[in-house]
Amino acid sequence: MKRTWRNFAYTIWDMTWIYWDRFISTACSRLSLSIQGCSYGKGFMTTGACSFKGRTEKSIRLGKNVSLLAGWRSNRVGLSGRVLLQTLGNGCIEIGDGSGGSAVTLSSRSRISIGRNVCLGGNVRVLDHDFHALDHLSRRLAMVEQEQSIRTEPIVIGDDVFIGTNAIILKGATLGDRCIVAAGAVVFRGEYPNDSMIVGNPAKVIGKKRDETVRVS
Repeated sequence: MKRTWRNFAYTIWDMTWIYWDRFISTACSRLSLSIQGCSYGKGFMTTGACSFKGRTEKSIRLGKNVSLLAGWRSNRVGLSGRVLLQTLGNGCIEIGDGSGGSAVTLSSRSRISIGRNVCLGGNVRVLDHDFHALDHLSRRLAMVEQEQSIRTEPIVIGDDVFIGTNAIILKGATLGDRCIVAAGAVVFRGEYPNDSMIVGNPAKVIGKKRDETVRVS
């Protein structure tokens, strides 16, 4: 089957909307970060609905050429919502040069550090805290009173890491450089060496990325 003029016309229409969305979304995202005293580098861009909430000044720091996509036209993997970056308490989010993600949620009470050239797939969640106290009696309290009991540990993601769609990275996880996390994996606290292939719930290392005999099912 071959493409017709209708296909080309729709592609032009589609691309026009993508560029317009990127222009509006990026302008709004940069304004939001600037007002809150957070920083972004040259080439930072977004699409679709993106929300940034920095608890303190400089608690969100984005490097050069970071891209955060929430527009369905710019990523058709099946995005479930907006991009959301949030810091609470003394939390801090740092994203290195050339990294990006689609409809990702990053929420920090301590520290989320993402290296350079990291790819966060559609709907990935990176959460360095539990949101609520684990003790049932503490959960009966108002949220402000619960905060002292909420557990949090830093998350560190190295350079050139790829995290598949719908994966969840939880508090205390450290991913070495060039790790690959399979779609839907749930990564708990622990250190994962460089080049690890990480799959499952709970996640486990099944081999090294450079071992051609390893397959992710």
